[in-house]
Amino acid sequence: MTMPDGQQVVCCPDCEPHARAAAQKGGSLDQRRDACDGCTGTFPVAELEDVVLDDGTVLTCCPSCVAEAPTGDDDDATSPDTDSPADADTATGSESESADETQYRCTQCHEQVSEEPFCVTTIDDRTEQLCPDCKATAEDHGIVAAVEMRKTRAREILGVEPDVTDDELRNVYHEQIKRAHPDRKSGSKSAFQLVTDAYERLRDDE
Repeated sequence: MTMPDGQQVVCCPDCEPHARAAAQKGGSLDQRRDACDGCTGTFPVAELEDVVLDDGTVLTCCPSCVAEAPTGDDDDATSPDTDSPADADTATGSESESADETQYRCTQCHEQVSEEPFCVTTIDDRTEQLCPDCKATAEDHGIVAAVEMRKTRAREILGVEPDVTDDELRNVYHEQIKRAHPDRKSGSKSAFQLVTDAYERLRDDE
């Protein structure tokens, strides 16, 4: 028989009235619920939707958080109108820089931040993009399993700019890794690992 919520179920005549009543009361026979990665509220699984962020992080969000999730299309939609091609280029450049500064949103407090967030893996294997304050709070609560090196930190270590090419990045890495090698007086195991981690962070991003 077809239930009021549209589901097809098989019931005997004695159970049919009870099944219909349960469907009308609960809205669905499937009452599985899960937490939204955005607001952390609990919602029926059917209402949750996966959202892929620009850095590849996959979040499971409720309808409200899905609507607020940052996307590349949003930046184009909010670009101001310009009167001339020259103004358009200038406005596009400044808008792009502004977007780079405000494109990050902390998945815990939901505040937009200009500083690159920390990619944090929690002890329950969830990936969060946290602002410095939320990262510190998470560490205080003992729920941080790992923190990925930020791209800004990796660039500082290698001394490269955001627009570095693959070849330039590779050349800088080879120079830095030679100096950081533990067999040299200028190097150490920690320095060698730091340079390697920075290179892998930027290479993976590319």
